[in-house]
Formats: sequence, C-alpha cells, structure tokens
Amino acid sequence: MRMDPRCKHLNELNDQYHLLFRQLAEGYLGKACRERRYREELCLGDYLLLYEVGEGGDEPVSMADVSRKLVINPSTATRRVNRLLQDGLVTKSAAPYDERRFDLRVTAAGRELIDQMDHLLYETVQFVYDPVTDKEMQAVYRFLDKCISQLNLLIAKNKDAENPEDQKDEQ
Repeated sequence: MRMDPRCKHLNELNDQYHLLFRQLAEGYLGKACRERRYREELCLGDYLLLYEVGEGGDEPVSMADVSRKLVINPSTATRRVNRLLQDGLVTKSAAPYDERRFDLRVTAAGRELIDQMDHLLYETVQFVYDPVTDKEMQAVYRFLDKCISQLNLLIAKNKDAENPEDQKDEQ
C-alpha cells in the first residue's frame, strides 16, 4: 500500500522537526552537564526521567510509576536513576509501604537543572514560532484539530470492534 504523498511529506517534516528539536535539547543538556561538572553527560532519556520525578513536586515518585510512564523497562530506569544519583539530582529510598519498592525525589540540584532546561526550551520554542503569523498558527490549529478528531473517531471505532459484547448490552 502506498502512502498519500501529502501524508508522507508531512511525516517527514514532523520527523525532521522532532530530530532538530531533540538535537537542540541534547546540546543544551550537554552544556549544562559540562558547566556543572557531572561525572558524565546525561542523555535526553536521563533528563526525561529526572523531569518525570520532578513533576511529583515534593511527593515521592515510585520507580515502577516512572518506568511505566516513560515506557521503559525497569532495568533501564535503574541505570538512569543511578546516573542521576551519582550527580546528586535525585534521592532514592525504600518505600515505607513496601521495602521491595523504591521512591524517588528530585533534589535542589535536580530542580535547578529542570528549571534551566525549561527556560532554554521555552526560549527555543519562542524563537521558532516568533516568525509564524497568527493566520498561519490558526491554520495549523485547525489542521491539528481535524487530525485529532479523526484519530478519536478511529480509536472509538477500534474500541467498538474490540468489545462487541458492550454493544449488545446497550441494546
């Protein structure tokens, strides 16, 4: 089956956009790691884990929850957490409710890195979108709204096909 050329081009543009944004984010992260003299530079995956832990605020976040949210296996999460522990960006302690589980908290140094990256990424987004006119943005909004609606229809259709018993119950 051949993909509609418009869709193919849109997918290629989307991939290029994400690749370039990722390269910028990795560059910012590398620079921040060198400035802070970390043992080794963090990769973007390490940072995403730190960010996820930081989203918990002062509340602990379980290793299992982080693995699940980031869709990574527990051994990968453990390796990444160990790098963050070495640089003092997170703390790890046995969960009081289950000694086999571990809770993570972001440290002050971790919060500083998150805040620095947030600022740099926000400035990048502002720079990228600055030359885009309101009219162009409205066209993008309409396009994405239409795509989201279509995806929601497809999800609903697939759910209906998976659960034909539910339809019988409703009748």
